Amino acid sequence: MLLAIAWLLLNKAPKYSELLSGIVVGVTAALRPPFILLFIPFLIFRRYLFLLGGLIGLLSSLIFSATVINLFIWKRYILAMFGMTGFIDLEKVVPLSERTIVPSDIVYPQFIEGISATNRNPLEYRNLVRSSVYDILYALEIPKRQEILVIGFAIVITFLVIYLIKYSSKKLDLNFLFLFGTLMCLIGEFFIPVGRYPYYDIQFMLPLLIIVSRTKPIELVTNKLIIFLIIGLLLSLGCFLWLKEYLLFSSAAIACYVTLISLTLLKQDSRTSEEDCWRLP
Repeated sequence: MLLAIAWLLLNKAPKYSELLSGIVVGVTAALRPPFILLFIPFLIFRRYLFLLGGLIGLLSSLIFSATVINLFIWKRYILAMFGMTGFIDLEKVVPLSERTIVPSDIVYPQFIEGISATNRNPLEYRNLVRSSVYDILYALEIPKRQEILVIGFAIVITFLVIYLIKYSSKKLDLNFLFLFGTLMCLIGEFFIPVGRYPYYDIQFMLPLLIIVSRTKPIELVTNKLIIFLIIGLLLSLGCFLWLKEYLLFSSAAIACYVTLISLTLLKQDSRTSEEDCWRLP
């Protein structure tokens, strides 16, 4: 939601649009650190006003949280992330007294968000399919998974950066920077060595909205890449329960469509002088 607001401000704010959009993205990055990747395209193309806004949003959020709850929560968050990703051993870093929670101190409600903890949907566990690269490597029992993820992440981000630089037109469209920044965040999440679930895919609505708002609908519908989106949407609706790991394939198909269509649009935009919309070949 915050990124959608940031994109709206980038296009609709009458004054200081880049600054205001950057502030909202900075707040988003403070809430979800991987989203700091969105600043990479703006840094490469020296959009300093956007970067200044991002710095203001990020620092103000961190200072506010540190003022309200001290630095304790951030220390615990960093430790938890390094522990979950396997880069440190929490048992060696965190004392036993701090890792132990007395069960009697916790009272769990019988209903959470209207759902009974004792009456579970039989399809729930099938729908909680993990879709990160780490889980695929783990299922295949491939060693040195963390190293592979880091290398894979670096390759993907480097490719997106080089592609953006190579095919950016002289009249740079800020929407392309925002689109590719969002892609770096969403694609990069596949390489985080923690669980990634199908409900993450709702985030692809934002790049899809950017693409639709800047492209003629008929060109999107008639382009052959639409098959990836159709397959992804059909699978995500649960139409193929008999297909094992169907939500994993759904995530991959949707991610492929958004990435491929973005690359195609940028390459085509560099060859045309049209400014009102992006064109597909």
